[in-house]
Amino acid sequence: IELKDEVWEILEKQAKADNRSLKNYIENYFENLARQLAEPSEEYKTMMDDILDRQEKGTLKTIPIEEIRKKYGISRNTVD
Repeated sequence: IELKDEVWEILEKQAKADNRSLKNYIENYFENLARQLAEPSEEYKTMMDDILDRQEKGTLKTIPIEEIRKKYGISRNTVD
């Protein structure tokens, strides 16, 4: 894996804080990430069910993306 020296230093510091080797820390991190990506959490499923239910009932409030960009000063190029 090719990463900036600064990133390696951060990972090594975190590994030491967890009393792990860098290799073990990285392996554990990616295993946990893979599990999270494999299936959404129960909290996420509940949230999405609620959003879909409100969408069907017509009670879901949405905000146009342009309004959000303007409010937070985000240019179209930054996001797209």
